[in-house]
Amino acid sequence: MSLGCGDTIDTPVPHAGRLRIAPLSGMNLKNRLLLIVLALMCLLLLTHGVLHYKAWRIDSVDEIESGTRLALLLLPDEIYRPEDAAGSRMLDSLLARVQHMKDIRHVRIDVVDLHGVVLASSDAGGAAPPDAAVTHDNGTVRMKPWRMNGRIEGFYRVSPMPSDEMREKWEGFKRLSLLTVAYCVSLGAVLYWALGRALEPAHALRAALRQIEAGNLDARLPPFRLPELAELSASFNRMASSLADVSRERSSLLRKIMVMEEQTRRAIARDLHDEMSTYMVAMQPHVAVLAMACRSEPALARFRPSALALGEHLAQLLGRVRMQLESLHPAEIDALGLYNALRQLIEQRGDQAPRPLELVLELEGESADAGPAIEASAYRIVQEAVTNAFRHSDCSRLLVHVSIDDASDEHALKLDIWDNGSAHGPPAGGSGLGMLGMRERALALGGSCEAGPAPGGGWRVSVRLPFARNEQEISA
Repeated sequence: MSLGCGDTIDTPVPHAGRLRIAPLSGMNLKNRLLLIVLALMCLLLLTHGVLHYKAWRIDSVDEIESGTRLALLLLPDEIYRPEDAAGSRMLDSLLARVQHMKDIRHVRIDVVDLHGVVLASSDAGGAAPPDAAVTHDNGTVRMKPWRMNGRIEGFYRVSPMPSDEMREKWEGFKRLSLLTVAYCVSLGAVLYWALGRALEPAHALRAALRQIEAGNLDARLPPFRLPELAELSASFNRMASSLADVSRERSSLLRKIMVMEEQTRRAIARDLHDEMSTYMVAMQPHVAVLAMACRSEPALARFRPSALALGEHLAQLLGRVRMQLESLHPAEIDALGLYNALRQLIEQRGDQAPRPLELVLELEGESADAGPAIEASAYRIVQEAVTNAFRHSDCSRLLVHVSIDDASDEHALKLDIWDNGSAHGPPAGGSGLGMLGMRERALALGGSCEAGPAPGGGWRVSVRLPFARNEQEISA
């Protein structure tokens, strides 16, 4: 065991910190609502595309059918060639007429002879003609014979040409889709802004709850415009005020109970030390005289076992009284001061360690102004923390660091107890103090007590006890 005042240890000690649980990953409410709205918009856009495609298909078929009927009506069924007219000239006239029918939209008119040779076409691009085997039942190709002087010389083939219709419909669909997408994006941006504004009360409520969780009971919500949210804000503020009042009353009661307990302990310890211990010590020589008389006088020999038993019982009772004095009020604090009492405590606990253990004590500053209640509480907290490390940890190194925090106007005594054992839960100590009692005692004195796994490994207890000039100040 190494023990020193102001010494530094070789291995770095992890910094104290509150154990925090990482929040669960996931979207917040605003993003979820926005995602739902965008999904509905995408569904709307898809529905719009499907409905537009069906309407587009029906309209295209109707327009092609009407163009086909118009073309068939405009094409002559028979060409009469006078006796004095040349057949080629009449045929050229027919072909020229067909070529001028290119203004009829969505259809292609081909003039074919009996051998299937295309003599003329209304399609100036010269695209390949569709298969003539397609029947009229499919709503596409229609065939009509043409005659010259009553003799069939060929056929008119009216074929659908949906390319321009598809191009027009596609352009219209793109314009409408772009307009819909722009509308959806604009609506999404507006919704994102609106949801952000609408959820501001939820953010304020979350921030206030976090402050209350951290111990700041003065956290309040601002007034909101909506009546429902305004009532929520008022209810929350009333609850926080009531909680702060209850917490202050509880802390005040705990302070008074602690001071009364400490005064009672000191009074009982004083009575045991000044009265009972004095009488017991004074009885020891008389018992020794009786034992010597029983040994030297044969007539009193039969009383010698009783005298020896009385001396043993008196010694055991005196030892028990001394143990009670130590548990009620450490006399070392009054006699030696807090720091020297802690040195003596660490030396005693090092000798009583249940396994090989390096126990280190580091002391910084002076605790002369801490006050009796602060010093007694600090002594008991160190005592309890060391006992818990012995009982509930497999550590091989234990560091007790005591310092004075004078960074702010309010001076405080800081305790930092760290062991390198496996992290253990908050145990209940043998003295009845336990982690919960340590925390309650620190809070009652206006301080703080945090215990948990250290970031670098091991278990850490960090306590801060503000100075008090006298016990009346604590109990006020």
